[in-house]
Amino acid sequence: MKLREQAQNLGIRIGTIQVVAFLLLAVLGVRLYYLQIVRGDYFQERAENQRIRLIPIPAPRGAIFDRNGNILVDSRPTFNVVISKEPLKTIDTAERIPQYSRGLSLEPQVVTERLNAINKQTDFETLILKDNASMQDIAWVEAHSLEYPELRVELQPQRFYPHGTYMAHILGYVGEISPKQLESERWTGLRPGDIIGKGGLEEYYDEFLRGRPGYRKVIVDSRGRIQSEIEVVPPQAGQDLITTLDLDLQMAAERQIENSASKRGTILAMDPRNGEMLVMASQPSFDPNVFVQGSKTREGRKQIAEYWQDEER
Repeated sequence: MKLREQAQNLGIRIGTIQVVAFLLLAVLGVRLYYLQIVRGDYFQERAENQRIRLIPIPAPRGAIFDRNGNILVDSRPTFNVVISKEPLKTIDTAERIPQYSRGLSLEPQVVTERLNAINKQTDFETLILKDNASMQDIAWVEAHSLEYPELRVELQPQRFYPHGTYMAHILGYVGEISPKQLESERWTGLRPGDIIGKGGLEEYYDEFLRGRPGYRKVIVDSRGRIQSEIEVVPPQAGQDLITTLDLDLQMAAERQIENSASKRGTILAMDPRNGEMLVMASQPSFDPNVFVQGSKTREGRKQIAEYWQDEER
């Protein structure tokens, strides 16, 4: 009798275990069905999005000409050292400051500013660490590519002012958009690191000159390194601007001021027939190329500081 009761209890227990096991398997099966069939496309898309990234391609700014077709401002290709955010996630960025500073001849303050700026961007975005990189800079990045996977060299357009200090007050210069400007409605849609006009015609006609950037669609690995390229959408260059200025007259006027006793002054010349401005000369002036190329180096910052000190005298 006792054995029979024990056998019945054992059978009940086994049956209960079987029912529980069946229910667990059923729940697991339903969950797997939901994840793989119902939500399969969603998770597959998320997985693909985590591997596919869009890398912006800057658009060349439009050129600026005088009335006779002479180039006043143009863009030319230059090598820039850019930094990616994704590989920095597992790195102590404080250790990178002296390393980048020594390797790329950058001020530690500039490196700190760049690292702070890249940390505010979304994953896999890039930012220029050093523009107008020299062959020595490029060689250093390539030689340390395994040690610093977050760095790479890209060919990008850079603004060039062939006449140096002449017409600088009229033309203005370009530079990276500031945090304050990013909050302005005028600059909606731009991101940290984007180049905009600052002063003169560069700023007034910025939207006209800026163009539209393109992008590269690439597949990256877990460390953010590019594995393959899927698609390239080329950038649209900005539109050219033709002014009423006369380059020869402008340079002659500026030389007159330079050769004067005070070396300071302003000369304006207008076509009386239609009111077009032919000359807008002003001295002392500055070289816009220093603002474009030198703001991240010790020598460049010194030149800029000396210019502003001279302006205040």
